[in-house]
Amino acid sequence: MTWEDRTADYYIQKMFRQWDLADFASEVEVERVYKQLAGDLINRLTQRITFKKGTLRLKYPAAALRQEMTFRRESLRQKMNEELGGEVIKKILIS
Repeated sequence: MTWEDRTADYYIQKMFRQWDLADFASEVEVERVYKQLAGDLINRLTQRITFKKGTLRLKYPAAALRQEMTFRRESLRQKMNEELGGEVIKKILIS
């Protein structure tokens, strides 16, 4: 890659890696995509969203919602990875 081919995104990603902010940037992006795909109602009912080392953890208050999201987690993971542009999320844990 020549210096002319490098975009601002390239330099931002490089800066994140140098300052060990890559995990933080990934978490912010994963949370944004989750909120976009989940919709308003699910977003309001989601108590906690955390992402670390390829694992997305979602916490819901109601047992029925936890069960429903457990059934949907694989399709959610696939849709989120598609939106994120790669295999970013390895697994989703529901609690």
